[in-house]
Amino acid sequence: MPFDSFLLHAAIAGVLATLVLDIWQRLLFAVSGIPPADWGAIGRWFAYLPKGRMIHRPIGDTPAVPGEAAIGWTMHYVIGVAYGVAYLGLLVFVLDSPASLLNGLVFGAVSVVIPWFVMQPGLGIGVMGRLAANPWVPRLNAFFSHVIYGAALYAGIRLASHLSL
Repeated sequence: MPFDSFLLHAAIAGVLATLVLDIWQRLLFAVSGIPPADWGAIGRWFAYLPKGRMIHRPIGDTPAVPGEAAIGWTMHYVIGVAYGVAYLGLLVFVLDSPASLLNGLVFGAVSVVIPWFVMQPGLGIGVMGRLAANPWVPRLNAFFSHVIYGAALYAGIRLASHLSL
């Protein structure tokens, strides 16, 4: 696969999967009351990284920054595309394997290490959400969201391939 096609396929898959994740979070909220990710708080976390602050106790106690919601949403989609590049790159350059629902689900499940061990501690709820009021909510929410995201990555790769891009 030519590199420009690789990047286009990965970007399409990453954006589509991120959109599916956003829809999933809204459906989950409607059914269970579990709120979707607060992209403003996550934008605040990203805004403080260049200032040398990675851990907040909790992020809600850290002063807001201008445009934090826009920062959070932008980073959400940038990271979604980066995961698309990582997934397709792993398949094309390492495993020499086609995208499948199984490897999409596995990739999604493995990718949960980022929210569990980076984002959740950074936002002040500890490793795997252990400091949250109910730690199983952020734990399971992150896990199932990433598994669904992985399935959507697979679907995005398939869609991009069928579009002959």
